[in-house]
Amino acid sequence: MNKVMKMYYKLIFGDAENMKELEDGSVHLVVTSPPYFNAPFDYPDLFESYSAYLDKMRKIARELQRVVAEGRIVCIVCDDTLINGKKYPVVADLTKIYVEEGFICMNKIIWIKPEGYV
Repeated sequence: MNKVMKMYYKLIFGDAENMKELEDGSVHLVVTSPPYFNAPFDYPDLFESYSAYLDKMRKIARELQRVVAEGRIVCIVCDDTLINGKKYPVVADLTKIYVEEGFICMNKIIWIKPEGYV
């Protein structure tokens, strides 16, 4: 006998720091591209400091740890940021934060963007 499974999707606009709409362990895959710390081309002056940025990212990691089901995957699209000649080690710092919040670092995928990409 064939069973038809119904799937429902719900789009929620909100802050990933508090996903109260989601039950503990209810998410099976997260693909996220958090804002690049004060990237001059997209987010200039979004955060008052690099420390404030990392605090926000830690709160999000903590909330993801709550909602992601055991053994499931979180993919984070990020890169280091260069602002006025100073390099911010976003990749290393986010990796450290997620490991400290209980995630296991599995792999790093390096995207090679097409020539002329801004």
